[in-house]
Amino acid sequence: MALTYPVRFSALALLAALLFLLAACAGGDDGRTAGVIHRLLLAAATDSSGTLESFPGRLPDDLPVEPPRYPGAGLIMSSRQPAPVTDTEVGPEESIPQPTLYFIVFDTTDGREDVFDFYEDALDEDPWQLESTFSTGELDSLEFSNVDDADIAGAVSIASGGEDERTSILISLQDAGAFREEAPPFELGASLPVPKEFPDDVPLYPDSTITSTAFFREPGSESFLVIFLTTDSQDEIAGFYRDQFHQRDWSVLEGAPLGLEERIDFRDEGGDIQGSLLADRFSRDPGYTEVRLQVRVNPAREPAGGTETPAPTDEGGASRP
Repeated sequence: MALTYPVRFSALALLAALLFLLAACAGGDDGRTAGVIHRLLLAAATDSSGTLESFPGRLPDDLPVEPPRYPGAGLIMSSRQPAPVTDTEVGPEESIPQPTLYFIVFDTTDGREDVFDFYEDALDEDPWQLESTFSTGELDSLEFSNVDDADIAGAVSIASGGEDERTSILISLQDAGAFREEAPPFELGASLPVPKEFPDDVPLYPDSTITSTAFFREPGSESFLVIFLTTDSQDEIAGFYRDQFHQRDWSVLEGAPLGLEERIDFRDEGGDIQGSLLADRFSRDPGYTEVRLQVRVNPAREPAGGTETPAPTDEGGASRP
């Protein structure tokens, strides 16, 4: 049983930045460099379902197979993190599928071209099979699989930089066939602030915890996304927003739901503010409802007065500004 999970980072720019930073820091304090890499990997994997663990100067004890190591390269650190589960199939003795991601960071004084040539050959020898290569002026990436185990696949990323032009190597490896006995408990973190220009006209749900935000500007409009968690039900959330928007004389329509989602679409009288709200049970803990509040604003509008609502609070009850 193979679980599909992309081994190449979707945030290629962040990956390149990590490798350039490693090359620039090489030859200095390996402990400090490992700490910086740990934090960047943690930031790059916010959608994962488990804690990132790092091992400075060594490989994880449970690494299912060791990928090729460039001759003479220094091992800076390795990391291990559970990946999101994308298959509900039950494994041996009722265990739960839990694909695991491993990251291994090496450093060498050899040139980037030499490193690429080595991995291009090494990843096309048994038990490895080279699947693809991708190169830019700043980064080389090689994707590979394991012919002996269909659940093992990975990618090697290579970049050089710094005053001494050292070369950094990041190997990402996935074991899609790993299992765990039970799901890790979900822990609610502190609430995030809303984007700076988020319209005051759109109320924030009381006693909620904001987990993600986004802002996008384009000619003639500004778009916002606020994702929050609350222990209230989908009906309570939708009812709150219907009441708030009706008090402002806004149009509120029942949107077409996707699955079991509760959805409403809203629009102010002048059409300067419009958006949608989608509420669904939180997949990682059914005790919470996850809400996606999407808002699009005309930046040239005249702000309208709205009814004040309580500010979101952290889990401990402290009100946020």
